Amino acid sequence: MHEDQSWEQLEQELWKDKQRVESIPVPEKIDLSILMGMQQAKQQLAQRQRRSHFRWATSGIACLILLGLFFSIRLSPAVAAYVSHLPGMEKLVELIRDDKGLQMAAEHNMIQPIGASAEHDGVRFTVDQVLMDQKRMLLFYTIRHEQPGHHVELNQVKFYNQNGEQTTAGYSWSSRGDNEESRSSLEQNRLDVYWQDTTHIPDALVANVTLTVDQKQLDTPFQVSFPIDKRKYESLKETVYPLNQKVTVDDQQFTITKIVVYPTQTEVSIQFDPANSKRIFGFDQLRLEDEKGRTYSFWGIGIVSTPDGETGVTYNLESVYFEQPKQLVLKADGIRALDKHKLQVVIDAKTGKLIKAPDSRLTLSAIRQNQDVVGIDLSLQVGSQDENRMLSVGNDLTDDRGNQYEYASGSTSSRPAEEPNKGYLQNSSILYKRKTDKGAPQEYRFTLEDYTSRLSTGFSVPITGQ
Repeated sequence: MHEDQSWEQLEQELWKDKQRVESIPVPEKIDLSILMGMQQAKQQLAQRQRRSHFRWATSGIACLILLGLFFSIRLSPAVAAYVSHLPGMEKLVELIRDDKGLQMAAEHNMIQPIGASAEHDGVRFTVDQVLMDQKRMLLFYTIRHEQPGHHVELNQVKFYNQNGEQTTAGYSWSSRGDNEESRSSLEQNRLDVYWQDTTHIPDALVANVTLTVDQKQLDTPFQVSFPIDKRKYESLKETVYPLNQKVTVDDQQFTITKIVVYPTQTEVSIQFDPANSKRIFGFDQLRLEDEKGRTYSFWGIGIVSTPDGETGVTYNLESVYFEQPKQLVLKADGIRALDKHKLQVVIDAKTGKLIKAPDSRLTLSAIRQNQDVVGIDLSLQVGSQDENRMLSVGNDLTDDRGNQYEYASGSTSSRPAEEPNKGYLQNSSILYKRKTDKGAPQEYRFTLEDYTSRLSTGFSVPITGQ
Protein backbone atom coordinates (compact mmCIF):
# COMPACT_ATOMS: atom_id res chain seq x y z
CA MET A 1 0.00 0.00 0.00
CA HIS A 2 1.26 3.51 -0.80
CA GLU A 3 2.49 5.35 2.31
CA ASP A 4 0.16 8.34 1.79
CA GLN A 5 -2.80 6.01 1.47
CA SER A 6 -1.91 4.18 4.70
CA TRP A 7 -1.61 7.48 6.57
CA GLU A 8 -4.96 8.65 5.21
CA GLN A 9 -6.53 5.43 6.45
CA LEU A 10 -4.94 6.03 9.86
CA GLU A 11 -6.42 9.51 9.96
CA GLN A 12 -9.85 8.07 9.19
CA GLU A 13 -9.47 5.51 11.99
CA LEU A 14 -8.45 8.29 14.39
CA TRP A 15 -11.47 10.29 13.27
CA LYS A 16 -13.75 7.44 14.32
CA ASP A 17 -12.01 7.23 17.70
CA LYS A 18 -12.24 10.98 18.14
CA GLN A 19 -16.04 10.93 17.86
CA ARG A 20 -16.25 9.70 21.46
CA VAL A 21 -14.81 12.94 22.75
CA GLU A 22 -16.90 15.39 20.74
CA SER A 23 -17.25 18.60 22.72
CA ILE A 24 -20.13 20.70 23.94
CA PRO A 25 -20.89 24.04 22.24
CA VAL A 26 -21.35 27.45 23.74
CA PRO A 27 -24.95 28.39 24.59
CA GLU A 28 -26.66 30.28 21.77
CA LYS A 29 -27.75 33.29 23.86
CA ILE A 30 -25.13 34.82 26.11
CA ASP A 31 -23.81 38.26 26.99
CA LEU A 32 -21.05 38.84 24.44
CA SER A 33 -19.34 41.57 26.43
CA ILE A 34 -18.79 39.28 29.40
CA LEU A 35 -19.08 35.62 28.54
CA MET A 36 -18.71 35.42 24.77
CA GLY A 37 -17.22 32.09 23.99
CA MET A 38 -17.72 30.71 27.49
CA GLN A 39 -18.36 27.00 27.57
CA GLN A 40 -19.41 24.63 30.25
CA ALA A 41 -18.06 21.35 29.06
CA LYS A 42 -17.61 19.37 32.22
CA GLN A 43 -16.03 16.18 31.00
CA GLN A 44 -13.44 14.38 33.03
CA LEU A 45 -11.17 12.31 30.86
CA ALA A 46 -9.92 9.69 33.29
CA GLN A 47 -6.99 8.69 31.13
CA ARG A 48 -5.82 12.25 30.47
CA GLN A 49 -6.17 14.46 33.53
CA ARG A 50 -5.70 17.81 31.82
CA ARG A 51 -7.66 21.00 32.40
CA SER A 52 -8.53 23.68 29.92
CA HIS A 53 -9.54 27.29 30.47
CA PHE A 54 -11.19 30.04 28.47
CA ARG A 55 -11.82 33.65 29.27
CA TRP A 56 -12.43 36.95 27.57
CA ALA A 57 -10.05 39.75 28.45
CA THR A 58 -12.82 41.97 29.81
CA SER A 59 -14.24 39.20 32.00
CA GLY A 60 -13.24 38.06 35.45
CA ILE A 61 -14.62 34.59 34.83
CA ALA A 62 -12.76 31.48 33.72
CA CYS A 63 -14.38 28.11 33.21
CA LEU A 64 -13.59 24.59 32.16
CA ILE A 65 -13.90 23.58 28.54
CA LEU A 66 -13.43 20.24 27.00
CA LEU A 67 -9.92 19.18 26.07
CA GLY A 68 -10.00 16.24 23.68
CA LEU A 69 -7.40 13.55 23.37
CA PHE A 70 -4.18 14.25 21.47
CA PHE A 71 -4.10 11.98 18.43
CA SER A 72 -0.93 10.98 16.64
CA ILE A 73 -1.34 12.29 13.11
CA ARG A 74 1.31 12.37 10.42
CA LEU A 75 3.33 15.52 9.95
CA SER A 76 4.03 16.46 6.37
CA PRO A 77 7.66 16.12 5.21
CA ALA A 78 7.85 19.90 4.79
CA VAL A 79 6.88 20.49 8.43
CA ALA A 80 9.29 17.83 9.63
CA ALA A 81 12.11 19.37 7.61
CA TYR A 82 11.28 22.84 8.89
CA VAL A 83 11.30 21.67 12.50
CA SER A 84 14.58 19.79 12.17
CA HIS A 85 16.43 23.05 11.47
CA LEU A 86 15.03 25.02 14.41
CA PRO A 87 16.02 24.22 18.02
CA GLY A 88 13.12 23.80 20.43
CA MET A 89 10.50 23.29 17.74
CA GLU A 90 9.78 19.67 18.58
CA LYS A 91 7.34 20.65 21.35
CA LEU A 92 5.52 23.02 19.03
CA VAL A 93 4.97 20.18 16.60
CA GLU A 94 3.51 18.04 19.38
CA LEU A 95 1.13 20.88 20.30
CA ILE A 96 -0.26 21.20 16.76
CA ARG A 97 -0.19 17.49 15.98
CA ASP A 98 -3.96 17.35 16.44
CA ASP A 99 -4.71 19.91 13.71
CA LYS A 100 -3.96 19.44 10.00
CA GLY A 101 -4.67 23.11 9.24
CA LEU A 102 -2.11 24.35 11.76
CA GLN A 103 0.45 21.93 10.39
CA MET A 104 -0.06 23.40 6.95
CA ALA A 105 0.26 26.92 8.37
CA ALA A 106 3.61 25.92 9.91
CA GLU A 107 4.70 24.48 6.58
CA HIS A 108 3.90 27.81 4.93
CA ASN A 109 6.30 29.72 7.19
CA MET A 110 3.69 31.30 9.47
CA ILE A 111 5.59 30.60 12.70
CA GLN A 112 7.28 33.59 14.32
CA PRO A 113 10.22 32.80 16.65
CA ILE A 114 10.08 34.97 19.79
CA GLY A 115 12.21 33.73 22.72
CA ALA A 116 11.23 36.55 25.14
CA SER A 117 11.30 35.76 28.88
CA ALA A 118 10.64 37.09 32.36
CA GLU A 119 11.95 35.52 35.56
CA HIS A 120 11.45 35.82 39.32
CA ASP A 121 10.81 33.60 42.37
CA GLY A 122 12.94 30.91 40.74
CA VAL A 123 10.52 30.59 37.83
CA ARG A 124 11.01 31.61 34.21
CA PHE A 125 8.16 32.24 31.74
CA THR A 126 9.14 32.27 28.06
CA VAL A 127 7.16 33.08 24.93
CA ASP A 128 8.82 30.67 22.49
CA GLN A 129 6.93 31.21 19.23
CA VAL A 130 3.65 32.50 17.86
CA LEU A 131 1.61 31.27 14.90
CA MET A 132 -1.12 33.68 13.90
CA ASP A 133 -3.33 35.26 11.28
CA GLN A 134 -5.89 38.05 11.32
CA LYS A 135 -8.34 35.96 13.38
CA ARG A 136 -6.37 33.87 15.85
CA MET A 137 -2.98 33.65 17.51
CA LEU A 138 -1.37 30.55 18.99
CA LEU A 139 1.28 31.42 21.54
CA PHE A 140 3.70 28.64 22.47
CA TYR A 141 5.23 29.06 25.91
CA THR A 142 7.50 27.41 28.45
CA ILE A 143 7.32 27.64 32.26
CA ARG A 144 10.42 26.37 34.04
CA HIS A 145 11.17 26.15 37.76
CA GLU A 146 14.83 26.23 38.72
CA GLN A 147 14.33 23.38 41.20
CA PRO A 148 12.99 19.92 40.25
CA GLY A 149 9.81 18.39 41.61
CA HIS A 150 7.48 21.39 41.37
CA HIS A 151 4.18 21.66 39.53
CA VAL A 152 4.15 24.88 37.49
CA GLU A 153 1.07 26.11 35.70
CA LEU A 154 -0.41 29.08 33.86
CA ASN A 155 -3.18 30.58 35.98
CA GLN A 156 -4.24 33.89 34.43
CA VAL A 157 -3.28 35.92 31.39
CA LYS A 158 -3.97 39.39 30.01
CA PHE A 159 -2.63 41.11 26.92
CA TYR A 160 -1.90 44.81 26.48
CA ASN A 161 -0.86 46.82 23.46
CA GLN A 162 2.15 49.12 23.36
CA ASN A 163 0.01 51.94 24.81
CA GLY A 164 -0.89 49.94 27.89
CA GLU A 165 -4.48 49.28 26.75
CA GLN A 166 -5.89 45.83 27.36
CA THR A 167 -6.75 43.99 24.16
CA THR A 168 -10.26 42.70 23.45
CA ALA A 169 -9.54 39.05 22.88
CA GLY A 170 -10.49 35.64 24.23
CA TYR A 171 -7.90 33.27 25.65
CA SER A 172 -7.97 29.49 25.88
CA TRP A 173 -5.32 27.22 27.33
CA SER A 174 -4.88 23.75 28.74
CA SER A 175 -2.89 22.39 31.65
CA ARG A 176 -1.93 18.96 32.89
CA GLY A 177 -3.51 19.10 36.32
CA ASP A 178 -1.55 18.34 39.46
CA ASN A 179 -0.27 14.77 39.59
CA GLU A 180 3.06 13.01 39.91
CA GLU A 181 3.72 13.08 36.17
CA SER A 182 3.20 16.85 36.05
CA ARG A 183 5.78 17.58 38.77
CA SER A 184 8.64 17.98 36.33
CA SER A 185 9.18 21.71 37.03
CA LEU A 186 8.57 22.25 33.31
CA GLU A 187 5.39 23.12 31.43
CA GLN A 188 5.45 23.57 27.66
CA ASN A 189 2.09 24.37 26.17
CA ARG A 190 0.11 26.65 23.92
CA LEU A 191 -2.26 29.54 24.50
CA ASP A 192 -4.99 30.25 21.94
CA VAL A 193 -5.91 33.91 21.48
CA TYR A 194 -9.09 34.85 19.56
CA TRP A 195 -9.18 38.46 18.41
CA GLN A 196 -12.49 40.17 19.11
CA ASP A 197 -11.48 43.32 17.22
CA THR A 198 -9.70 42.00 14.12
CA THR A 199 -9.22 45.48 12.63
CA HIS A 200 -6.87 46.72 15.36
CA ILE A 201 -4.39 43.94 16.08
CA PRO A 202 -1.40 45.58 17.82
CA ASP A 203 2.09 45.64 16.32
CA ALA A 204 3.43 44.46 19.68
CA LEU A 205 1.95 42.81 22.75
CA VAL A 206 2.72 42.70 26.46
CA ALA A 207 1.69 39.43 28.08
CA ASN A 208 0.82 39.85 31.76
CA VAL A 209 0.87 36.30 33.13
CA THR A 210 0.07 34.93 36.59
CA LEU A 211 1.51 31.52 37.43
CA THR A 212 1.03 28.96 40.16
CA VAL A 213 3.68 26.77 41.77
CA ASP A 214 2.33 23.66 43.47
CA GLN A 215 -1.17 25.15 43.16
CA LYS A 216 -0.18 28.36 44.98
CA GLN A 217 -0.43 31.57 43.00
CA LEU A 218 2.68 33.73 42.77
CA ASP A 219 2.02 37.30 43.88
CA THR A 220 4.00 39.03 41.14
CA PRO A 221 2.86 38.63 37.51
CA PHE A 222 5.32 37.96 34.70
CA GLN A 223 5.43 40.59 31.97
CA VAL A 224 6.83 39.66 28.56
CA SER A 225 6.87 42.02 25.58
CA PHE A 226 7.15 40.75 22.02
CA PRO A 227 6.52 42.09 18.50
CA ILE A 228 4.01 40.81 15.97
CA ASP A 229 5.20 40.35 12.40
CA LYS A 230 2.04 41.00 10.41
CA ARG A 231 3.88 40.34 7.17
CA LYS A 232 3.56 36.65 7.96
CA TYR A 233 -0.17 36.73 7.30
CA GLU A 234 -1.38 40.09 5.95
CA SER A 235 -1.26 38.89 2.33
CA LEU A 236 -3.21 35.74 3.19
CA LYS A 237 -6.79 36.92 2.84
CA GLU A 238 -9.67 34.83 4.15
CA THR A 239 -11.80 32.81 1.73
CA VAL A 240 -15.55 33.33 2.09
CA TYR A 241 -18.22 30.90 0.87
CA PRO A 242 -21.59 32.71 1.10
CA LEU A 243 -24.18 29.93 1.27
CA ASN A 244 -27.50 30.82 2.91
CA GLN A 245 -28.37 27.13 2.60
CA LYS A 246 -31.52 26.19 4.52
CA VAL A 247 -31.67 22.80 6.21
CA THR A 248 -34.86 21.24 7.61
CA VAL A 249 -34.90 18.15 9.83
CA ASP A 250 -38.05 17.08 11.71
CA ASP A 251 -39.65 20.46 10.94
CA GLN A 252 -36.74 22.23 12.64
CA GLN A 253 -34.97 24.71 10.39
CA PHE A 254 -31.57 26.34 10.39
CA THR A 255 -29.53 28.19 7.79
CA ILE A 256 -25.85 27.69 7.02
CA THR A 257 -25.16 31.32 6.23
CA LYS A 258 -21.48 31.24 5.30
CA ILE A 259 -18.17 29.49 5.72
CA VAL A 260 -15.05 31.61 6.19
CA VAL A 261 -11.63 29.99 5.85
CA TYR A 262 -8.59 31.49 7.59
CA PRO A 263 -5.09 29.99 7.66
CA THR A 264 -5.58 28.90 11.30
CA GLN A 265 -9.23 27.77 11.28
CA THR A 266 -12.45 27.41 9.32
CA GLU A 267 -15.56 29.15 10.65
CA VAL A 268 -19.02 27.75 9.94
CA SER A 269 -21.82 30.21 10.70
CA ILE A 270 -25.29 28.81 11.36
CA GLN A 271 -28.50 30.69 12.19
CA PHE A 272 -31.37 28.86 13.90
CA ASP A 273 -34.99 29.68 13.06
CA PRO A 274 -36.60 31.37 16.11
CA ALA A 275 -39.88 29.71 15.15
CA ASN A 276 -38.47 26.23 15.81
CA SER A 277 -40.40 24.28 18.42
CA LYS A 278 -37.13 22.78 19.67
CA ARG A 279 -33.91 24.36 20.77
CA ILE A 280 -31.00 23.00 18.78
CA PHE A 281 -28.04 22.60 21.12
CA GLY A 282 -25.45 21.52 18.59
CA PHE A 283 -24.23 18.90 16.14
CA ASP A 284 -22.55 15.52 16.54
CA GLN A 285 -19.27 15.25 14.62
CA LEU A 286 -19.71 18.47 12.66
CA ARG A 287 -17.05 18.40 9.94
CA LEU A 288 -16.03 19.31 6.43
CA GLU A 289 -15.18 16.43 4.11
CA ASP A 290 -13.24 16.71 0.86
CA GLU A 291 -13.21 14.63 -2.32
CA LYS A 292 -10.58 12.30 -0.84
CA GLY A 293 -12.64 11.56 2.24
CA ARG A 294 -10.38 13.65 4.51
CA THR A 295 -12.21 15.29 7.38
CA TYR A 296 -11.70 18.74 8.89
CA SER A 297 -13.30 18.97 12.28
CA PHE A 298 -12.81 20.30 15.80
CA TRP A 299 -10.30 18.08 17.56
CA GLY A 300 -10.94 19.30 21.09
CA ILE A 301 -8.39 22.06 21.69
CA GLY A 302 -9.44 25.69 21.72
CA ILE A 303 -12.95 27.07 21.41
CA VAL A 304 -15.63 24.91 19.82
CA SER A 305 -17.96 27.79 18.97
CA THR A 306 -18.97 31.36 19.72
CA PRO A 307 -22.37 33.08 19.59
CA ASP A 308 -23.33 34.87 16.38
CA GLY A 309 -26.08 37.35 17.16
CA GLU A 310 -29.27 36.38 18.99
CA THR A 311 -29.99 33.12 17.17
CA GLY A 312 -26.71 32.00 15.63
CA VAL A 313 -23.51 30.14 16.42
CA THR A 314 -20.17 30.11 14.62
CA TYR A 315 -18.39 26.75 14.83
CA ASN A 316 -14.60 26.51 14.55
CA LEU A 317 -13.14 23.66 12.50
CA GLU A 318 -9.70 22.80 11.14
CA SER A 319 -8.50 25.08 8.37
CA VAL A 320 -8.67 23.97 4.73
CA TYR A 321 -6.91 27.18 3.63
CA PHE A 322 -3.72 25.61 2.27
CA GLU A 323 -5.30 22.33 1.16
CA GLN A 324 -7.53 23.92 -1.48
CA PRO A 325 -9.78 20.86 -1.91
CA LYS A 326 -11.74 20.48 -5.12
CA GLN A 327 -14.91 19.45 -3.29
CA LEU A 328 -16.19 20.20 0.20
CA VAL A 329 -19.26 18.87 1.99
CA LEU A 330 -20.42 20.01 5.44
CA LYS A 331 -21.72 17.05 7.45
CA ALA A 332 -23.05 16.21 10.89
CA ASP A 333 -23.98 12.75 12.14
CA GLY A 334 -26.61 13.99 14.59
CA ILE A 335 -28.44 17.09 15.81
CA ARG A 336 -28.98 17.48 19.54
CA ALA A 337 -32.28 19.24 20.27
CA LEU A 338 -35.03 19.43 22.88
CA ASP A 339 -38.56 20.83 22.95
CA LYS A 340 -38.37 24.43 24.17
CA HIS A 341 -41.04 23.84 26.80
CA LYS A 342 -38.83 21.12 28.32
CA LEU A 343 -35.72 23.24 28.72
CA GLN A 344 -36.42 24.39 32.27
CA VAL A 345 -35.85 22.10 35.24
CA VAL A 346 -37.81 22.83 38.44
CA ILE A 347 -36.84 21.50 41.89
CA ASP A 348 -38.93 21.44 45.05
CA ALA A 349 -36.68 23.10 47.62
CA LYS A 350 -38.51 21.49 50.55
CA THR A 351 -38.84 17.89 49.43
CA GLY A 352 -35.71 17.77 47.26
CA LYS A 353 -37.62 16.28 44.34
CA LEU A 354 -37.84 17.18 40.68
CA ILE A 355 -41.09 18.94 39.81
CA LYS A 356 -40.24 19.28 36.14
CA ALA A 357 -37.64 17.51 33.96
CA PRO A 358 -37.30 16.71 30.25
CA ASP A 359 -37.81 12.97 30.82
CA SER A 360 -37.28 10.22 33.35
CA ARG A 361 -33.59 9.83 32.50
CA LEU A 362 -32.75 12.94 34.51
CA THR A 363 -32.99 12.52 38.29
CA LEU A 364 -32.10 14.61 41.32
CA SER A 365 -29.70 12.81 43.64
CA ALA A 366 -29.57 15.51 46.32
CA ILE A 367 -30.04 19.19 47.04
CA ARG A 368 -27.83 20.83 49.65
CA GLN A 369 -28.74 24.19 51.15
CA ASN A 370 -26.36 25.84 53.61
CA GLN A 371 -26.97 29.53 54.28
CA ASP A 372 -26.21 31.28 50.97
CA VAL A 373 -24.86 28.22 49.15
CA VAL A 374 -27.02 25.81 47.15
CA GLY A 375 -25.66 22.50 45.88
CA ILE A 376 -27.52 20.46 43.27
CA ASP A 377 -26.55 16.86 42.43
CA LEU A 378 -28.03 15.46 39.21
CA SER A 379 -27.80 12.10 37.45
CA LEU A 380 -28.50 11.41 33.78
CA GLN A 381 -28.74 7.99 32.18
CA VAL A 382 -27.30 7.92 28.65
CA GLY A 383 -26.37 5.41 25.97
CA SER A 384 -22.87 4.55 24.79
CA GLN A 385 -23.05 7.29 22.15
CA ASP A 386 -23.07 9.89 24.92
CA GLU A 387 -20.66 8.25 27.34
CA ASN A 388 -18.38 11.29 27.30
CA ARG A 389 -20.97 14.01 26.73
CA MET A 390 -21.80 15.55 30.06
CA LEU A 391 -25.00 17.22 31.12
CA SER A 392 -24.72 20.99 30.59
CA VAL A 393 -26.65 23.22 32.98
CA GLY A 394 -27.01 26.97 32.59
CA ASN A 395 -25.82 29.54 35.09
CA ASP A 396 -29.30 31.06 35.44
CA LEU A 397 -30.44 29.49 38.72
CA THR A 398 -33.53 31.32 40.01
CA ASP A 399 -36.16 30.72 42.67
CA ASP A 400 -39.76 31.69 43.38
CA ARG A 401 -38.65 34.45 45.78
CA GLY A 402 -36.69 36.33 43.12
CA ASN A 403 -33.26 35.75 44.65
CA GLN A 404 -30.18 36.15 42.49
CA TYR A 405 -27.50 33.45 42.25
CA GLU A 406 -24.09 33.06 40.71
CA TYR A 407 -22.38 29.88 39.56
CA ALA A 408 -19.60 28.91 42.00
CA SER A 409 -18.20 25.55 40.87
CA GLY A 410 -19.11 22.21 39.36
CA SER A 411 -17.84 18.69 38.79
CA THR A 412 -18.93 15.75 36.67
CA SER A 413 -18.22 12.06 36.37
CA SER A 414 -19.41 9.13 34.30
CA ARG A 415 -19.64 5.43 35.09
CA PRO A 416 -21.41 2.36 33.69
CA ALA A 417 -24.99 1.98 34.88
CA GLU A 418 -25.57 -0.65 37.55
CA GLU A 419 -28.03 -2.55 35.37
CA PRO A 420 -26.44 -4.42 32.44
CA ASN A 421 -26.93 -2.89 28.97
CA LYS A 422 -28.32 0.33 30.45
CA GLY A 423 -25.54 2.55 29.18
CA TYR A 424 -23.87 5.06 31.48
CA LEU A 425 -24.80 7.16 34.46
CA GLN A 426 -23.51 10.72 34.44
CA ASN A 427 -23.33 12.58 37.73
CA SER A 428 -23.15 16.37 37.92
CA SER A 429 -22.68 18.44 41.07
CA ILE A 430 -23.17 22.21 40.80
CA LEU A 431 -22.71 24.84 43.51
CA TYR A 432 -24.42 28.24 43.36
CA LYS A 433 -23.97 31.19 45.71
CA ARG A 434 -27.03 33.29 46.59
CA LYS A 435 -26.35 37.01 46.16
CA THR A 436 -29.60 38.33 47.68
CA ASP A 437 -31.74 37.51 50.72
CA LYS A 438 -35.43 37.57 49.83
CA GLY A 439 -36.49 34.64 51.95
CA ALA A 440 -36.32 30.87 51.81
CA PRO A 441 -37.46 29.58 48.38
CA GLN A 442 -40.03 26.91 47.69
CA GLU A 443 -38.68 26.12 44.21
CA TYR A 444 -35.44 26.37 42.24
CA ARG A 445 -35.31 26.64 38.45
CA PHE A 446 -32.55 26.44 35.87
CA THR A 447 -32.28 26.00 32.09
CA LEU A 448 -30.58 23.14 30.26
CA GLU A 449 -27.84 24.22 27.85
CA ASP A 450 -27.32 20.77 26.31
CA TYR A 451 -29.13 17.46 26.54
CA THR A 452 -28.70 14.03 24.98
CA SER A 453 -31.85 14.00 22.88
CA ARG A 454 -31.70 14.22 19.10
CA LEU A 455 -33.57 14.79 15.90
CA SER A 456 -34.05 11.80 13.63
CA THR A 457 -31.00 12.41 11.44
CA GLY A 458 -28.01 14.62 10.74
CA PHE A 459 -27.35 16.52 7.51
CA SER A 460 -25.01 16.77 4.52
CA VAL A 461 -24.69 19.99 2.50
CA PRO A 462 -22.36 20.47 -0.51
CA ILE A 463 -20.21 23.56 -0.16
CA THR A 464 -18.14 23.65 -3.33
CA GLY A 465 -17.12 21.62 -6.36
CA GLN A 466 -20.34 19.61 -6.68
